[in-house]
Amino acid sequence: MRTPGMLLVALVILCSTAHAQEAGAPDGAIVKSAQVSGLSFDRLSPGLRQDINALAGVGLNRERVDELASRIEAERPNVIVAVRSVQDPDGQVRVVFLVARVDEDQDVVANVNARYPVESVELTGVPETNVSQALRDDLQKLVGSPLDPEEAKRLDDRLSTELPGYDISRRISRGKETGRIRLVFHVEKSEEIRWLHFAPSQSKFVYHSDQGWSGLLDIPMGGRDHRATVKLAFGNDDDLIEEYSGFGLLVESRKVVTERLGLSLGVSRYHQTWQDATLSTLAANPRIPEAYRVRATLEPSITFAFNPHVRVAGGVSATELESLSHSPDSQMASAVVVSVGYDQRWNQRASRSNQTAKAGFEFRSASTALQSDLVYKRYFAEGSYEYRHGDSTLTATASLGRITGEAPLFERFSLGDSSTLRGWDKFDIAPAGGDRVFHQSIEYGHRRLAFFIDTGAVWDHDRDMKVRVSTGFGYHHDKVFLTLGFPVNTSDLRAMFMMGVRF
Repeated sequence: MRTPGMLLVALVILCSTAHAQEAGAPDGAIVKSAQVSGLSFDRLSPGLRQDINALAGVGLNRERVDELASRIEAERPNVIVAVRSVQDPDGQVRVVFLVARVDEDQDVVANVNARYPVESVELTGVPETNVSQALRDDLQKLVGSPLDPEEAKRLDDRLSTELPGYDISRRISRGKETGRIRLVFHVEKSEEIRWLHFAPSQSKFVYHSDQGWSGLLDIPMGGRDHRATVKLAFGNDDDLIEEYSGFGLLVESRKVVTERLGLSLGVSRYHQTWQDATLSTLAANPRIPEAYRVRATLEPSITFAFNPHVRVAGGVSATELESLSHSPDSQMASAVVVSVGYDQRWNQRASRSNQTAKAGFEFRSASTALQSDLVYKRYFAEGSYEYRHGDSTLTATASLGRITGEAPLFERFSLGDSSTLRGWDKFDIAPAGGDRVFHQSIEYGHRRLAFFIDTGAVWDHDRDMKVRVSTGFGYHHDKVFLTLGFPVNTSDLRAMFMMGVRF
């Protein structure tokens, strides 16, 4: 089968050698040959191939030729067909069926489809009244003429200007009439102005020189408004005190009747592995709830957006903790969960800069009213600010947390991994986590080189707080990072190496 590039070459040669092509040869002229360009002849049915070959040696009949073009389109639903009749100096005619796929590379499609008249132009995704009458009129001016790729691109740009925050895509499909195309400009809200967002991906494969390898993989499936995400954990201890492996499933809908309302349901089951330092700390502190070997969670929630920047969510998190000693007894940690989130982005195209601000607060309350064996309250707030200008980026983050009561280990706070207090080891700071935490980080990056300073503390309310500081640098490009971190306020001179990918 000919490639799209070969098809373009064939069209150029055909157009340059056949000046009578546009007007067409007269009916009744003897057909010297009939051929199909852009599609392997063998891919047509035997009967259709026979009828195309039968055109040679008889007088040209345009109705018959158009009927054969329609039959090609009927047999190959993803193509459009135009007919060209080229009259040679001897008066005989060569008939060419020009076939083009409408789902090939867009640059090739634009050039190929410039040979086919536009049957209709449509605007989908938003009401037409959202677009000025002048632009709507210019869209309709494309009808009846061969597609002009440059003009279509200019109309794309005008739509983007009139509809800021929307993604514009252009699709070409086969028209109702043979040899004609249908042009569709589809408009969709970009992610940054959607009222609700899907849960961000947690996928990562990271290495920490003290803690080893950790892996999480999210596999999303679905469309723009509804999706399911399979979650796999491979010996991950980059987030919590526990190292966990297992699987989960998160089902989300961010448009329930209205784009202001969303629902989600998460289920997961993870097996835990514990560091000796954690188990020793638990043995010496019986007030901290015991370790467990399996953690299974069911978490339904509902989210409401006040506007594209502010949203609230509420739900329940029911977790069963199976005993580490393989006892048939288990503990329940069931909590009401309420959260508030904010995010906003400002773009300054003229200065090639943009700013992004995010903030969130989450409150969890576990009580006996929810059949919870562990009773506690957990408060956690975080925020971030990012400023980009050209090749430079400045990022600042801060978080603060507090727990009262008896919280399970997966709820306790920890610092000292590949993204917090980089340069420290979490099991040297708080092997069993803490019920108080604060952390802040400032990072400056130019192109792919980044420098950072992290400050934070994690402790229990009946212990003294110790603030730790780390600094370092690394190669931070898009989702890939190579980082060297150094603890500052310590008597040991050491370095921590971290690398990985987050996606």
